[in-house]
Amino acid sequence: MIPMRTIPEVQRLIIAALCLFSAALGAQGFPAKPMRLIVPYSVGTPPDIVGRIAAAHLQETLGQPVVIDNRPGAAGTIGLAELARQPADGYTLLAIAMPTSVAPSLYPGSHLDLGHDFQAVGQMVFSYNVLVVHPDVPARSATDLVALLKAQPGRYSFGSGGNGTPAHLSGELFKQQTGASAQHVPYNQLPQAVGDLVAGRLQFMFLASAPAVAQVNAGKLRALAVTGPKRLEVLKDVPTMVEAGFADFVIRDWQGLIVKAGTPAPIVERLNAELNRSMALPKVRAQLEKTGAEAATGTARAFDELIAAEVQRWDRLVKTARIKPD
Repeated sequence: MIPMRTIPEVQRLIIAALCLFSAALGAQGFPAKPMRLIVPYSVGTPPDIVGRIAAAHLQETLGQPVVIDNRPGAAGTIGLAELARQPADGYTLLAIAMPTSVAPSLYPGSHLDLGHDFQAVGQMVFSYNVLVVHPDVPARSATDLVALLKAQPGRYSFGSGGNGTPAHLSGELFKQQTGASAQHVPYNQLPQAVGDLVAGRLQFMFLASAPAVAQVNAGKLRALAVTGPKRLEVLKDVPTMVEAGFADFVIRDWQGLIVKAGTPAPIVERLNAELNRSMALPKVRAQLEKTGAEAATGTARAFDELIAAEVQRWDRLVKTARIKPD
């Protein structure tokens, strides 16, 4: 006979077991209807392109349509808020990228907590920026550029696709680590900034690898260094920032999938397994390489830890550089 004082505990165990059993049953039939992938960036941006590549292959492996829903704005918080309003059932995912890890610092009033309100599914890619200059800028290396910026403070400017984007954060980190002076010019869209850089209205930029390589190969920009931990295959003669003498300057843009917190673990595990399978396909890796991205795989927990580390890293920079929303 079970002592009376243990009955509540037994009841809790039974309820927990039933919940796990119910979640497992739900995961077996998952997905049973079309899914939605929220992309909190504009159509045609690198996160949108990568998200569409992943969605196309998840459709094949999961056997259900994956509908893209672009919800750009406010460093991804508009898309995050939409995900937070949905049921925690795995049918709505969000393509998160590095700029969204800056959102808690840029928009503290949004009250969205990446570590509490959302659950990582898995990482999809890594990508890197390239420090490029207009051909008229007399700098042949990153150290040359630092010397120019220090010799003529306020004369040179760099652009980005908006405050808190990888191009902006890279530029601010560059200024902090070198003590150089340069004016940041934010644009509504990255292509606008690239256009002004090519036209000479801007002097330098930490540009995403795909457009950087295209403009360098066309002779319209000069590459000085890469922000990744190793050289790019398509720019083998261009050193990393570390090789150029900047020991702590490694910035990796990244992207992956998240769902609402509370999504049953078996469903998260299923999504993670299918995402990893898709990212490992040679044809997917080839597609991603054309965008300047490197396919990545791993556990949901590892991606959760990456997001948490990035939130802390960029929070420090946002505060010290006094970065504000556009």
